[in-house]
Amino acid sequence: MTEARVTKCRSLGLGLTLLATLILNTLIATTPSFITSTHAGSFEILVSKPTIELDFISFPLDTPTKAPLSKIRHKLISSKYVGNSVVTNAKNLGYSGTIFLGNNPPQSFEVVFDTGSDMIVITSDECQGAHCDEMAHYTCTSCTKTPYSYNISYGDGTWGSGPIVADTVSIGGLIIRGQQILDITQSGLDLSSYGPGISGLVGLMPNSPVLNAVPPLATISKDNLLDMNVFSVYLAPSLKQNQGGSFLFGGIDSTKFVGPLNYAPVSTASGIREGMWYVDADNAYAGDTPVKGYTKSPWLFDTGTSFIAVPTSFAAAFHASIPGSAYSTTDGIYILPCQGTKSFGVSFNGIKYEVPYSDYVTAAGGGSSLCVSLVMPLGNYEMYILGDPFLRQVYTVYDFTPGASRIGIAQVNVKNASLGNEGLSGEPVPGGAVITPKKPSSGWRRYRAASTRLFSPVMVSTVVALYVAFLG
Repeated sequence: MTEARVTKCRSLGLGLTLLATLILNTLIATTPSFITSTHAGSFEILVSKPTIELDFISFPLDTPTKAPLSKIRHKLISSKYVGNSVVTNAKNLGYSGTIFLGNNPPQSFEVVFDTGSDMIVITSDECQGAHCDEMAHYTCTSCTKTPYSYNISYGDGTWGSGPIVADTVSIGGLIIRGQQILDITQSGLDLSSYGPGISGLVGLMPNSPVLNAVPPLATISKDNLLDMNVFSVYLAPSLKQNQGGSFLFGGIDSTKFVGPLNYAPVSTASGIREGMWYVDADNAYAGDTPVKGYTKSPWLFDTGTSFIAVPTSFAAAFHASIPGSAYSTTDGIYILPCQGTKSFGVSFNGIKYEVPYSDYVTAAGGGSSLCVSLVMPLGNYEMYILGDPFLRQVYTVYDFTPGASRIGIAQVNVKNASLGNEGLSGEPVPGGAVITPKKPSSGWRRYRAASTRLFSPVMVSTVVALYVAFLG
């Protein structure tokens, strides 16, 4: 090979190298940074729940209408509070899981996942007041301040307040950047009844009734972080076995339920605050008999409540059908035999869902042979709330598509061998099938749209011109 041809080949090789470099640099310069982030999909957070123990009474409940059950009521049972925002009462036992806040470094917290409240609430390292030292503290190392603050009040008189900050939040691998967090600095908040180590709440309302407050679901929707704007809730059917479950963001686990999902729109009834997961129930039942006096009403689906809350008149009509039940005027709850057959039922779109007798009664303790009913009157509140005694019987899909919010309900699949195992092992049960959307994720669509622009005519002409100039 002549020296001229060698030189020409070397020039050609260098030219091709330069061309490849130019193309690579163009790709790097024009490829959006989001393709390096997690591809949109489904993200699962496992949850667990402490055992309900009502062994607080030092004597039998032989006279239920006069028995002082205040110790039970203070520990477990308290009315829902409707104030600036609907939040789970701090005395209820809730389902908790681990989230991460911040990135310098990420801080882990055990929190309660609550469809009955709006914001992420966490205890600040600047917290002052009762119970602050009992909870892990969030340090605002990577957060940004906002001009807003928030006050929360609870039905038992506890409260919390502080500034709203924005930080990175990770829930089951789902990264939410710039998410608002209520950083509790002044507190009379007691989360001890949820279990040891609980430091806050993750509210799962799609929007907030409070001005300038932005819940995590609103950020997820705005930033198109999921293929489908849904999260699905599975709670283990039996508290006697494994008290766990999962919250699946962006997907639906078809192994967890039987039959089709029964979708009902979020209620627009008068008095319902924006963003609350209320659905109108056609009817309510004691066994197979409709509860006397009930008319179609909205019911709140609330993972942060451990009982079924109803108006006083409904509670009286329901328990009147249960032999041996009696009302405690001292404590405002019903005492009834621990054995029975009368189920609690409620229907949506004409489909009835039932809670077996054994799942809405719990032992009173103290050596008593009687039980406490978890279908509880709310005193002065005319509200219906479906807490976990009901939610353990069904698989629920919360669709927070803007302007089309709805809840899908299906009977939980009690024959599935995987049920009852989640929330304890720390890993999803193998074999669970997640329904994936038919359309590609928003992240992939954005990537494809960007990639088609990488080699525009102007760009190609520029690269060719540079290459020709080099060879010339």
